[in-house]
Amino acid sequence: MSLIQFIILAAVAIIWWRLYARLRSGELTWLEFVEWFALWLGVAVIVLVPEVASYLAAWVGVGRGSDLVVYLALLLVFYLLFKIFIRQEKLARQLTSVVRGLALKEASPPPAPSRGSKPEVRP
Repeated sequence: MSLIQFIILAAVAIIWWRLYARLRSGELTWLEFVEWFALWLGVAVIVLVPEVASYLAAWVGVGRGSDLVVYLALLLVFYLLFKIFIRQEKLARQLTSVVRGLALKEASPPPAPSRGSKPEVRP
């Protein structure tokens, strides 16, 4: 095993440990845990047996295994960016709704006109 394989596998083990800790604390659902665990399991398999990437690349029609890994990594990054964008937009709408509700709740009614005075006309 080369040094880079050892480093990547150590990182995967740490990530698995963190995933498990987040599952136990309730930060991740069981489905999210399984999805992330499977992704990192795939990374570990490709690191341990690089021929798997070459075999899969040939199967899908990509020249080299490393090219397939790069393509899949880009797809994953763009998918995650999309999910983050959608979540941020949802949070922005929720925040706007909360702020609007608080503003309307805390707004004081306009003062009542006193007797004998003309109501103020604003242009």
